[in-house]
Order: sequence, then C-alpha cells, then structure tokens
Amino acid sequence: MTLRYTLTCLLVFLAGCGDPAPEPQVVVAEAPVGKDVYMMYCAQCHGVDGDGKSLIQIDRPARSFLEGGFSFGNTVDAISKTTRSGIPGTPMPPFIKVLKREQISDVAMYIRSLAPTIKEATLDETEMVVQERPVVIRGMLPPIQDGLQLHPRGLLIGNPDGLSYEYRTDDVRLLAVRQGRFVIRTDWTGRGGTPLNPLGKIVVLIAGGNPEGMFVKEDGTPLRARLASTSVAGEQGTLRYELVDQSGSVVAGVVEICIPTTGVRTLIRQELEITTRQPITLLLPGDAQTPDSLDVPVGVTNRTIIHAAVGGS
Repeated sequence: MTLRYTLTCLLVFLAGCGDPAPEPQVVVAEAPVGKDVYMMYCAQCHGVDGDGKSLIQIDRPARSFLEGGFSFGNTVDAISKTTRSGIPGTPMPPFIKVLKREQISDVAMYIRSLAPTIKEATLDETEMVVQERPVVIRGMLPPIQDGLQLHPRGLLIGNPDGLSYEYRTDDVRLLAVRQGRFVIRTDWTGRGGTPLNPLGKIVVLIAGGNPEGMFVKEDGTPLRARLASTSVAGEQGTLRYELVDQSGSVVAGVVEICIPTTGVRTLIRQELEITTRQPITLLLPGDAQTPDSLDVPVGVTNRTIIHAAVGGS
C-alpha cells in the first residue's frame, strides 16, 4: 500500500512540473464582406438586420432584404446598379459619388446574402394580376418598338378597368397605354435584373413610343420631370412629380392621372394638376388631340391632354 501511494504521488508531482497548459486561443470571426459598408450607409434606413426597420424617420417603409423581392432584380449586379443610381422618387439616394466601385460590389454581395433563397418560379407564378385596386410596379421596361431604347427606370400602373399605363421615370413621360392582361415580372426570382414583360395590347402609343419632355420654361429651356411618388385612390393610380430646371431648382409640381373615356374608340384623358411658381409652357405630343402647346400661369392650373387609339377610329 505504501509503495503504490508513493508512485501515485510521484506521477502527480511530475505531471505538475511540465510547462503550463497553453491558454486557449480566442478566434475572432471576421465580419462578412460588405457588412461594414452596410452598417455605415444602409442600416439607418433598411435596419441593422436588413429587416426594413429604419433607425431614422423616412416618408415610407424601407425595403426588407430578408423578404427578398428587390425593385430591379436580386442579383449582385442588379443590386449594385440600384446602389449606384438610387431609386428616383424614393428616399433611396445614389451612392455612385459616395462609395468606390469595390465597396458597392461588396455591399451588394452582403445585401444579397440577407435575402432568402428563392426557388425558380413558374410562368404562372410570375404574372401579376390586377383585381379590385390599381397596381403600381417599378422596374426595367423593354423597348416598346424595334429601334427604341430600353428604360432602366420604368413604371407600370394597372387599373381594374383592364388598361395599364407605361411610363419612363428617369424623366417622367407617358409612353403607351395597353389593354388586357397586366405584366409578367421575373426580376424577383433568382434570375434577377430582367425587364418587365407588359402583356396588354398597345392601344395608345404616345409620339411613336418616344415622346419628348412636356414642359419648358418661358424662354424654351426644358424642364425635367422628377418622380416624387405614386398613390392609389379608387380605381385609378396617380403620379406626382416635380419639374426641375437645369440648376436643380423646383419650378412646379404636377399631379397626373389617366382616365379612359367611353365610346367607339379608346380615348385617354391625361389629367394634369400643375402647381407652378413661375409661368411655364406645356408642350403636347404631335398625335395628341389638342393644340400644340398650352400656357400655364403661376398658381394651380388644370390641363387635359387627350390621346386617341392607335391607327383607328
């Protein structure tokens, strides 16, 4: 018994004479690429976790990246383009002069990682259908006709009466009116960044699908129509935009609504409520059923442009 006890003590003693056990290493995980840029520039509106719960007061809820469904596609390239250019008419500003190209790419990768994995949608799942209320969507618009340009910033308003209105929104202009089914969009699936696919037949084509700007100052200087907001009231969708001069100063505000008339052929009344701080001139497309131009005095003025059906009576 004494020998066994002595050997046990000796082993314990020898075990304690070695080098002390190394301290456990603490491994600090690196932040995902792009997260630091996101936290600095994006989290205040889109939330720390990307859930759309903004840290500041903005005039509309920010997009939740956790839910997916990006405005102009959910690929890294599409998100990068949106980050660079912003979204006119919303609190989303352009970051092209704030962030480097590499930073924009990194933050787009991080934002994309927040979105859920989206299964490939079938054709039936990508068609949007207008029911009792108007539907307003934004996205890339394909060329209306051969030889015309694609519009990266576009908007479609679908009304319950079966008519839809196609606008470019970088400089707000009505391009066409369609009748029938509304639109197929695939840019909320894994294929991201694809144009919208309007389904209705064109019944009114404004100035061949490539109209000029409608507003100029008294001296003939063009005014740009900058989208401010869209809204839905009753059975019609409404646009609001500001007219800005070349210095960026706001000259006037416009509320626009398009209403179909009844009759043998399709006539579209483009109703404009214009609130202006200085006299301006409203120029009309050559195919409009109205004079070539209308003067708009200071104050609130209502003007109507009537468009006839394409090639018919």
